[in-house]
Amino acid sequence: MTRTQPVELVTMVMVTDPTTKKVLVEDKIHVQWKGGHSFPGGHVEVGESCAAAAVREVYEETGLTLTHVEFCGTCEWFDHDGGQRKLGLLYRSDAFTGEIHSSAEGRISWLPLSEMTAEKSAASMLTLLKIFRREVAAAKSDEWNGDLFVDAGC
Repeated sequence: MTRTQPVELVTMVMVTDPTTKKVLVEDKIHVQWKGGHSFPGGHVEVGESCAAAAVREVYEETGLTLTHVEFCGTCEWFDHDGGQRKLGLLYRSDAFTGEIHSSAEGRISWLPLSEMTAEKSAASMLTLLKIFRREVAAAKSDEWNGDLFVDAGC
């Protein structure tokens, strides 16, 4: 029985302004799931650490340079037929420099966390917020790019 499998690594970062307590949201365009308010993030490049990828993705998508990230937990999507998984590593930060700007990925803005509702947010964001708030450690989906649910094994 083989224990190795193809894994796609992605990151997401909840950036909070320490003064206003608002979070940085991105309304990503051209996504394969329900769009809406999300947090910046993206793919980890070969040879790049996951934390470095999180910092890079935030800079590329928002213009902010993170000076510190804190690991929060994971989310996973499984493709059982293809024998692969996508592993999302979630971080948060309130330490940054720079000014925000939108990118080709989508519009960037500061938003009170209370305004991240199911109707206005991207698929599974309310589940992911539980991880960012450290209420749970992980979420998963048995469907590739499917909705995430709290991992009962955690």
